[in-house]
Amino acid sequence: MGTRFNLLLPGVDELEGDRLFVACLKELNRIENMLSCFIDDSLISQINRHAFDNDFKVTSELFEILEVCLKCFELTQGAFDIGLGNLIDHWNGKQNNEDIDVLTREGSIKNIILDKAQKTIRFKSPNVKLNLGGYGKGYALERIQNLLTVRNISSAFISFGESSICCIGKHPYGDYWSIGIQDFYQKEKSIATLKLVDQSVSTSANMEVNNHVINPRNGKPVVEKVMITVKSNSATEAEVLSTALMVADESQWENIQNAFLGIEILKVKYKNKKAEILKNENH
Repeated sequence: MGTRFNLLLPGVDELEGDRLFVACLKELNRIENMLSCFIDDSLISQINRHAFDNDFKVTSELFEILEVCLKCFELTQGAFDIGLGNLIDHWNGKQNNEDIDVLTREGSIKNIILDKAQKTIRFKSPNVKLNLGGYGKGYALERIQNLLTVRNISSAFISFGESSICCIGKHPYGDYWSIGIQDFYQKEKSIATLKLVDQSVSTSANMEVNNHVINPRNGKPVVEKVMITVKSNSATEAEVLSTALMVADESQWENIQNAFLGIEILKVKYKNKKAEILKNENH
């Protein structure tokens, strides 16, 4: 998934821990080979190559994922859009001389057709390219969470590069898992601390070079240096919202928050590498 995977299993002996870790890696590889647009023969890459010319049949699991992503597009008022892969490629220098307006207008997930009866997907435009970068890690965390839970693991800490985290149960020596949100430019400092019990956290930011977060409304990267952290009972929900709220207008925030109850949002703006907390609220 383009980042390191960490798994902490308190109270589990080494042999069982090794078995569980191998099982988790196997599941992660399966998900990556389904959802990554950077793997040439993944299911998503096959869709991207063929779905404009033909109805492309997918597995029931992937079809459900696509339905969820389409629903998230609607609930976030278009702020979360997995159809803009060509725009992302453009701003990352992988495509040149593209018409941004055309890619923005025609590349949206709203230009896909899902046939539930046949489990097929079809693109209305050749400019659609699926990129599930704002969804895949959250989905993977939920799958790992389920894998461990059915194996009677009651306490665990699961992390993708510290930006996407899922916790099972409580910390073995406390009432919750304590998660510090790191200041991007002053790594030794924490901006806030979140308490997690069977919950997840996802953070999105655009401070890194070439870390382009694309605004689906105008097809351009977000310029303002912002970090969004979302705490939720659902890892996929946290992942989706941390991406969507990076680009959502202030006028959209309330409606988006109303659509996803039980979340906690931290919004931090950076100016001259100094952090300013704009929002820190529960909903």
